[in-house]
Amino acid sequence: MKKLTVGLLAGVGLSLLAAGAFAGGDRGGKGFDRLDTNKDGEISASEIAAGDARREARRAEHQSRRADMLAAADTDGNGSVSREEMDAYRDAKRAARSPDKNGDGVVDRTEYLQKAQERFDRQDKNGDGVLSEDEQRRRGHGRRHRDRG
Repeated sequence: MKKLTVGLLAGVGLSLLAAGAFAGGDRGGKGFDRLDTNKDGEISASEIAAGDARREARRAEHQSRRADMLAAADTDGNGSVSREEMDAYRDAKRAARSPDKNGDGVVDRTEYLQKAQERFDRQDKNGDGVLSEDEQRRRGHGRRHRDRG
């Protein structure tokens, strides 16, 4: 009897969790809001299709970046990447991102400021010397990025 009661309680609990998610609990509600692009409280077939198209475009972009990475890492041109090629590729990428440009193991003021200037210039898409809210949001970090949904 005890096992039956525990089983029933577990089943009821899972059912309530599923119903909450389906009815628009925290995760389901955000997904619904993201799909309801015209904010009319309903999701139409065209809104779902538009969401599918956005996901497919992101997937294609990701595959393209991976293919570019493979081509860049494949230094012998045989169509595949060995562990040594991948290690060399990652080391080169890491060195390019490092502010220690002279490789002395420390970052001096000049190197630090140069790296900061490069980062600022990348974000300043229109080149006006200031970062608008939109340019700051495009950084892809922190709360601003997550809030874009």
